[in-house]
Amino acid sequence: MEAKWKDHTLKVTGNWTGRWLFLAPEYELWLDDLQLDRTGGPRLGPRLEAIYEDESGDLHHIEADLVSVVGYNPECEISVEGEVLKTGNVRVENFLNPFLMIFILLATAVMIYVGPDVLRQILPG
Repeated sequence: MEAKWKDHTLKVTGNWTGRWLFLAPEYELWLDDLQLDRTGGPRLGPRLEAIYEDESGDLHHIEADLVSVVGYNPECEISVEGEVLKTGNVRVENFLNPFLMIFILLATAVMIYVGPDVLRQILPG
């Protein structure tokens, strides 16, 4: 999700990474090409915030509040100095990763449960 502010572009991105075993997304707050903040993990309401000093020396408090239930299209509100610039959904990259991880965990649990003898009978060779 992107928002224009003065001559800058504020952007919030999301990605399913291996840090949380692909089961919780990480979010990043960007100002143009500068990463301001990063957070993630199994949180319902992650908050990204930073203090930015512009060319004239003024300090600006930038916030992005997210509501992320399962990490699919989380609702985000970007604000500067308490003034809301944009509200919308963040597109989270690699949405297939948590499903793959859950499948791998379930398949491993089934293999451990049935044991190697049953697997040798089922699989040829």
